Amino acid sequence: MTSSSIRVILHVDMDAYFASVEQKTAPALQGKPVVVVGDLKRRSIVLTASYEARAYGIKTGNLYWDAKRICPHVIPVIAGHQKYMAQTDEIVAVLEQFSSQVEMTSIDEGYLDVTGSLSLFKTDGAGLAWMIQKRIKDELKLPCSVGVAPNKLLAKLASGMRKPMGITVITPEAVNDLLFNLPVEELSGIGPHLKVSLHKMGIKTCGQLAGAPLEQLQAEFGVTGQWLKKCARGEDDAPVKDSGDEDEAKSIGHSTTLPADTTDRKVIESFILLLAEKVGIRLRHGKLLGRTITTTVRYHDFKTVSKSHTVDEPMDDGLAISQAALKIFDQMYASQPIRLLGVTVSGLTPSDSTPFLFESLEKGRKVSRAMDEINEKFGKGKIRRAKVLEAERFGVLGSLPPPRRPRFS
Repeated sequence: MTSSSIRVILHVDMDAYFASVEQKTAPALQGKPVVVVGDLKRRSIVLTASYEARAYGIKTGNLYWDAKRICPHVIPVIAGHQKYMAQTDEIVAVLEQFSSQVEMTSIDEGYLDVTGSLSLFKTDGAGLAWMIQKRIKDELKLPCSVGVAPNKLLAKLASGMRKPMGITVITPEAVNDLLFNLPVEELSGIGPHLKVSLHKMGIKTCGQLAGAPLEQLQAEFGVTGQWLKKCARGEDDAPVKDSGDEDEAKSIGHSTTLPADTTDRKVIESFILLLAEKVGIRLRHGKLLGRTITTTVRYHDFKTVSKSHTVDEPMDDGLAISQAALKIFDQMYASQPIRLLGVTVSGLTPSDSTPFLFESLEKGRKVSRAMDEINEKFGKGKIRRAKVLEAERFGVLGSLPPPRRPRFS
């Protein structure tokens, strides 16, 4: 690979994001141990802990009352999802000044392909990372860490290596030495389930994974085996996609890991509606309709099941999508605690090329468009369906990418 063909990818990861936003909003919280929680009930989950709280051993996912036991003077703050979403919009606006290719993968992290920006800013990847970090800190008063690497996989790895307010560069020449003794679970995409399976095979490091026979990996993991081997070698050719441009999308979906495993029907329905509303917003912004709805469920034991259904009429209305997704859910649910839910719409077509046949769908679409206009004018989240409040009470959807502003040619 020649130097001219090497990409420069940045991964920007906000540090203790929810807690940092709260400390910014209320200066009296700065320098104090803060935990962001869904509510103050005994089994409420810590969604984010400030670095001052982390110094006591408090971690994301701890029960609030465990955090209180560890640090009696810890300060709980009820999560404000809309506040975090609004702040993310400001972060995106900063990032888009450095690259036209910005892909937000969650509310607090995203990728930039800055390969074409280096000559414009007359600097290298590390220099651009420093400029971005400084802008976000100076203008938005928020800390972030930035990873710089030749691909997305390595950039995400790099951003987590020095926190908070760190900048880490992984060069192509350093990849082999860096990965050789790195635990496999440090790579993005290798979660607890894959980690256990790999450990059973005697594979604990990326070096061991890279050296494992491809046939053995494919026999155990199917097509995922090839992906695992590439990851272990630091190979990733996935482009940085602009999540605001949906014109070539084959599907649009959102998923979230729940703050706590649940079998509560009201919570499940509320999260499915909230996910469907997010999908609907992106469909309407992209002027798209979809006919195939897919619901994904991950249970407490990490078993993941997906099921799809194709409807007669294409749709972009969140309520209609949620109703279809919930019907699918009822067909597949195994009455076990759920840790993740996902809703995806595929079979996409341009909305201006598809006349509606069902009056009920057209009415729902008009309501959704009216909600879009109100939220665009007065701020995201000013108007939303009452049923999503159960999900907001249960916890914040920290894994959701923010809905992007529509782009017009």
